[in-house]
Amino acid sequence: MNCYAIVNNGNQSLKGLGDKIIISLSRQKIFAKYRAFGRIITLESEHKLTETVLNGRPVYPCIFTSSKEKEIYRSIKMLVEHASPTKNFAIRVDRKGNHDYDSTELARNVAGAVFDKWPRISVNLGSPELEIFVQIINNKSIIYLKYS
Repeated sequence: MNCYAIVNNGNQSLKGLGDKIIISLSRQKIFAKYRAFGRIITLESEHKLTETVLNGRPVYPCIFTSSKEKEIYRSIKMLVEHASPTKNFAIRVDRKGNHDYDSTELARNVAGAVFDKWPRISVNLGSPELEIFVQIINNKSIIYLKYS
């Protein structure tokens, strides 16, 4: 199963956007299910989805997991395992709820998952080639990759 994140930056309701995407995909004989998570819609499909399939709307590979630091680390490691090599990266954390860590601390602690894959990669918080987004709401999180 492939999982993709679509970030909703507009004022459109997530349900309306999700329904519109599913209808568009079904016309193309591509079947998927969606869920809303914060400002993000995730699509799960047997098919590989691209921006072309979704009429130019950017899609990002993603993973759902718990809000536990160890699970976030493991999920980042799984995502970057199939990612294209890059010179630098940044981890962006947005969280809601009570956790044993703050956003900066979590980003620093899970960055090792990227260094495990690419030991010579560097961190660039200003304009990274690869951004790893970690959206945490209470005890669940979604992690997705975005290339610049």
